[in-house]
Amino acid sequence: MKKSNLSVLAIEDSLDDAELVRVMLNRVRDPVFTVVHAQRLAEGLERLREQTFDVVLLDLGLPDSQGIDAIKNIRKECPAVPLIVLTGLDDEEVALKMLQMDVQDYLIKGEIDSNLLARSIRYARERKRTIMDLQASESRFRRLSESGVMAIAYFDINGRISGANDTFLSMIGYSREELDKGVIRWDRLLPPEWRPYMRKVAEAFMATGRVARYETECLGRDRSRFWGLFGAARIEGTAGGIAFVVDITKRKKLEEEIRHMANHDVLTGLPNRRLFLELIRFELEEAHRNQKKMGLLSLDLDRFKGVNDTLGHAAGAELLTTVAQRPKSLGRRADAVARIGCDEFSILLGGIERPEDITEIVRKILVAFREKCVVAGREFHITTSMGISVYPDDGNDINTLFRYADIALYRAKNRGRNTFEFYNLDITEGYLPRISSH
Repeated sequence: MKKSNLSVLAIEDSLDDAELVRVMLNRVRDPVFTVVHAQRLAEGLERLREQTFDVVLLDLGLPDSQGIDAIKNIRKECPAVPLIVLTGLDDEEVALKMLQMDVQDYLIKGEIDSNLLARSIRYARERKRTIMDLQASESRFRRLSESGVMAIAYFDINGRISGANDTFLSMIGYSREELDKGVIRWDRLLPPEWRPYMRKVAEAFMATGRVARYETECLGRDRSRFWGLFGAARIEGTAGGIAFVVDITKRKKLEEEIRHMANHDVLTGLPNRRLFLELIRFELEEAHRNQKKMGLLSLDLDRFKGVNDTLGHAAGAELLTTVAQRPKSLGRRADAVARIGCDEFSILLGGIERPEDITEIVRKILVAFREKCVVAGREFHITTSMGISVYPDDGNDINTLFRYADIALYRAKNRGRNTFEFYNLDITEGYLPRISSH
């Protein structure tokens, strides 16, 4: 195994003491020490400018510098080098003061041997490296805290926010004065519906000392809501911890917009076929559980092609957007309206007691569609034709109900439009469904 090498600068005015240091370190087999000697502080500082040393051994009684001044000068010139004081003065008070000045060790001449000196040098090097790493870490953390990129908050065991950077305070809308008064608590920053979940988060923190990142809604001082991405860890030696927060409100809004686009028609904002099928599945389960009926309506706008051909597709799109909202204006909470195709819509009627109830609703829909609308400066009295299938009378599954509603729609159009038709077995023959499966 290759031996390690450590370079040592001994700043010592006594040639005998310097030679003793060299002899003691030469007795050590691993690591291999290379000792450079300087009799004055000025000479030692010049050596530090020319060469990198692993450790400096410093005598406090130098001809050109005494005691603390020597330490200050070395620290000014080379703050990162580990420093060991080697002196003939056995004074605990002085030793303590030296250690408080970033001196790694304080050794008394005449009380050391080869092993003690070598071990002190190795430990000094490692301690200094640890301190420098910690300082670098603290510096990075401080820059992060002050950068405004991430909100940082300190909290105690009772959930009180005891400290925070400006980013966190700006995020929640509280002042630093309010922070200093101790009035900011986690429970004040959470909507009521999120508090049971946060109690579980707190339990996890108490058990493990950390919390994996999680997302939650938060309340600002003005009770406005925002989304935060949280992570937390216990501060060693305390029952409190530090929390890191990133405002992800924009991201959550974008995610919601993407979800909406995936499940809704871009033009009308109505549910698309994908979402509508999910709504039907849910409503079928509800109808079965509650022994209710459910109506499925297939709608076509009458003579819509003539609008596109006469006024253009932009006018047709405006007309669709206008009339698509009319079934929703009837105000039934259990109903869902979806755009299935170009001028094709479907309506779900849940919680129905009798088929006659559907008839009443359908008549209202026909009237709502007939109301005039203005498109491209022209008045239109658009009408619609509807086909209706009923669960469980006509079928128990989605495909069957869709197919029978389409058959009934064809029947209504053939009867002259602006009307509706319930599915029944008598009209099946001769009417091919527009779609074989959904």
